[in-house]
Amino acid sequence: MNGLQVRLFGKVAVQRDGRPVSVLSTKALELLCYLLLFRDRAHAREVLSDVLWPGASEPLSRKYLRQTLWQLRTTLNEPGGGRAGGESVLAASLGWVRINPDAGWWLDVDAFERAYRACRDIGGEDLTDRQAQALDEAAVLYQGDLIESWYQDWCIYERDRLQLLYLAMLEKLMEYCEANRLFAKGVAYGHSILRHDPAREATHRRLMRLYYGAGDRGNALRQYDRCVAALAKQFDLRPSQETVALHQHLRGGRLEMPSGRQVAGQRVGADLRATAELLLDLHSRMDELRDGLYTLQKQVSELTALSRLAQHGTDGRGDGRGDGRGDGR
Repeated sequence: MNGLQVRLFGKVAVQRDGRPVSVLSTKALELLCYLLLFRDRAHAREVLSDVLWPGASEPLSRKYLRQTLWQLRTTLNEPGGGRAGGESVLAASLGWVRINPDAGWWLDVDAFERAYRACRDIGGEDLTDRQAQALDEAAVLYQGDLIESWYQDWCIYERDRLQLLYLAMLEKLMEYCEANRLFAKGVAYGHSILRHDPAREATHRRLMRLYYGAGDRGNALRQYDRCVAALAKQFDLRPSQETVALHQHLRGGRLEMPSGRQVAGQRVGADLRATAELLLDLHSRMDELRDGLYTLQKQVSELTALSRLAQHGTDGRGDGRGDGRGDGR
């Protein structure tokens, strides 16, 4: 692979045109990692100086930044550094520095986040085989927590954020596996989640169902015991009623695992039932409206008839009184 390739999950690895770059200073590497993680924007030089050299005076930290930027360009054979050639990965001016989005570079975090965003709003049971494969390939990129040996504040925050994305990605893949009866693969995803979050109760429940679906009721019941122990150890809590009820169903062998087709059919059936109920409700409301209009029309007709009778009566009495008075005189 040509260009710059950087891996930040686990141990940092930087390559240029397929060859390792191993002579970067600590600060040059930190600058590169920071710019790559926050690659969507330009960074003011004074901000970068404060982030990388928080204890230094402003003139000194800005000097360090200039030197580090020059060293980074030189080591990476960037234009403006030791040797020119090709489009620079680093874009800089007097006031700001950023990663050039149009240059030829690859970042594992970038590929990971793109894959997650593509399926973020899709439920795991609704993933296509291709989407599930893309998520699986992205999950493989997660070779460890972000730059796991660094403890700078900006790095810790990003590490936690990306770990949450990773766990959400694995949960989607577990849902996909349960819906498609890929029980062994789903179990592997579940244990990957629990390595990061041992007391994640929803994951324990899904593992119980996956073991049971695979015909391993013993491990399904043991998974409940693991859940109880993890919740007690981490939070001093008992399992939720949902987890206890699932355990009881498993003990009694009363849990039904629908096939992938049944899962899809159930979703379609539910949609059809909801549509039918909506149509029935609409027809009922239309009948009520029609009855109301009929009643209103009837009342208007009756009032109109009464009004006409009253008008005729008034006219008649007026004529009678006039005739009577005429006869009297």
